[in-house]
Order: sequence, then C-alpha cells, then structure tokens
Amino acid sequence: MTSLQRVCAWAWAFAVIGCSQPAGSPKAGPEAKVEAKAAEPAKPPEAKTPEAKAPAPKTLGKVRNDVPLPLPALLDQPVASVEANFGEPQGKGMARSTCVRFTPERTFFRCSFALQRYADKGDEWAGIRVEYEDGVAASIGFDGFKKGNGPFDPKQLLAAVGLELPDEPRADAPAEGVRRWAWFNDRARLTIGGHQYRVEVSVVGDDWARSRIDVLRNGPLTPEQQAKVVQPGAGKPEISEPPPGQ
Repeated sequence: MTSLQRVCAWAWAFAVIGCSQPAGSPKAGPEAKVEAKAAEPAKPPEAKTPEAKAPAPKTLGKVRNDVPLPLPALLDQPVASVEANFGEPQGKGMARSTCVRFTPERTFFRCSFALQRYADKGDEWAGIRVEYEDGVAASIGFDGFKKGNGPFDPKQLLAAVGLELPDEPRADAPAEGVRRWAWFNDRARLTIGGHQYRVEVSVVGDDWARSRIDVLRNGPLTPEQQAKVVQPGAGKPEISEPPPGQ
C-alpha cells in the first residue's frame, strides 16, 4: 500500500468514528448550558400577603348648636358667663374641696368644687344644675323637661340639649320606679372643648316632670390632677351623684 493510500485509509476511519456518535447526545461547552437553562420551567410569581386594613374609625358623638342652651356655650366656661344664660339661683348650692372622675374607677382629687341650681329663662326645664371645678363649668344637668311628648323617651332629652350619641346606652333600674340610661365614655364618644363627657338620662315613674339628663366631664386626669388624688374620707359622702350605669 502506497503512502497516499495509507493516508486515505486513516481519514476514512476517523470519519466513521465521528459519525458513529449517537444522536441526541448532550453537547459539551457553554452552548449546552445555555440550552439547559432555557429548558427549565418558569417559576410562578410569589403570592403577596394582603395588607391588613386599618379598622374604620368609630363614629363620634355630635353636638348641635340649634337649641336654646347649646352645650359648648356653657361647658368649660367661667361662672359669670354661665350664669348669664340662666334665671335666679334655686337654693344655696353646695361646695367641697374634691372633684371626681370615673376613669373607669371612681377617683377623687383636690379641687374647688361648687354645685348650683338655676331657673330656666326659656321655661323648658324645671331647673338646671351646674357643677363648677376651679371656677369653670365642668358638668351640667337639666331637670324636669316640660315639653316632653307621649311616652317617655330618653332620645327626646338628648335632642333637647343638642346631643346625638352613636351607640345605644346601658339601661338599668337603680331604684324602684326609676329607669336610667347611661352612655359611658366608650358609648358616648363625646368631646366638647377638648374634654371627654359621659351622659346619663333618668326618669321616675315615666313622668316627664321627674326626668333629668346629665352631661358629666369624665376625661383622664391631667398630670396636675393626678398629683392631687386623694382617698375619700371614711363615712363621708364625697360625691353628689351615683356611679354610672355599667
């Protein structure tokens, strides 16, 4: 065999070996890696956790000014300004050296307290009681509504003093023949002049002449008031009104 024949034989043998590699064998090198990555299934997008929604704000108590004696013109006002809206004082009134809050426990603190009842110039009420703390009106009560219509309804008294309260009251009967409806802070949600108030309505024998509504300051004590907290004296009543209905 000549040299040329040997070269041709070797070339033919190498060609046969190259063609004998099975089809579909994996490719080597970077191209194979790229194709492998492309063949991987796409990952689904991660589910997002829904954001928690803030609770809806609670409805607050409303105060109307279209009544003969608007509460904002009376509460947190000095004695002279308050008395200008009323008739003559009824009785001597009372005074003591402590005031009280239900926050929610009954808490006493030292202050200059005075209670006075007045005649109503508009003749809608048998009398109007005002509680003063350190010279300003802190709470007010209206007695004997003269314009009540039909069976007794506490909402008529609320409307008469310009109040719209968001929640239903807690109702109880603290004494025989007495019915009471109490809106504590959480049910009244009533703020006037930056102070919180609770509200009570009561009636004896469902008689409009023996009805009353009280709007009572009941906000948290200020740091100055907290420094003056005292314990009530044993056997000495230090409060002119009963605890609120719960």
